[in-house]
Amino acid sequence: MLDKIKSMADNEKFKAAGAKIKNIFQFGRELCKNAYKYIYSIFDSGGKALYEMGISANTVTVAGFIIGLLAINFLAMNMFGYALLCILINRACDALDGAIAKYAGKTDFGVFLDAALDYMFYAGVIFGFALANPPQNAVAAVFLMFGFIAAAASLLSYAIIAYKNNAPQQPEIGTSPFYLGGIAQGSETFAALIILCIVPNLFMPIAIILGCLSLVKAFSVIVTAYYNFVIAPRKKSQAGADNVSSAS
Repeated sequence: MLDKIKSMADNEKFKAAGAKIKNIFQFGRELCKNAYKYIYSIFDSGGKALYEMGISANTVTVAGFIIGLLAINFLAMNMFGYALLCILINRACDALDGAIAKYAGKTDFGVFLDAALDYMFYAGVIFGFALANPPQNAVAAVFLMFGFIAAAASLLSYAIIAYKNNAPQQPEIGTSPFYLGGIAQGSETFAALIILCIVPNLFMPIAIILGCLSLVKAFSVIVTAYYNFVIAPRKKSQAGADNVSSAS
């Protein structure tokens, strides 16, 4: 069996197919990167224009949140097209308020308001899908909410302790070997919401998958917190003690 796999790997056609797949992935990555830069430039220009008009980032945040909440009503009435429109406007406002804050300057309350209303918005949309078809969606929606709250609570708890311990002197969350990065973050959730508005019958499997990813994310943050707040300081103090003993 191993010889067969090795011969396949050495086969020129196999190598060519592998190289072709690799090129396709690289092309896709470049395409996404260029698209992101283009979209970012649009929102950056829009944010600058709104800032010059005297519109604050908090105003855009609240307006986007109110429009986003309308998605709950449309989801409950199975008007998924209008719900998707509200979701897209909400996410556009989320990008615009960041662009405005770039020029006006970030404030502690602005950062808090943006994060708090984002969590409320995502929770509300999950609730809306449960209302759309309670017999089919309710249990999956509760499970997704469970995973969503677990991930949010673990991240927020980590941030509280990091701030309490003077964040600039603490290791960043990404420095831990146990942190899983962007899994179950805003981009995945946003993509899932778009798919669900287009194909609402897929809510149950997608909600279960996203809920599982959120729970994995929560567990990774807990393990990361133990590493950064317990193991890393212990290693640092041990290294300091070793340096003192070697110097003496």
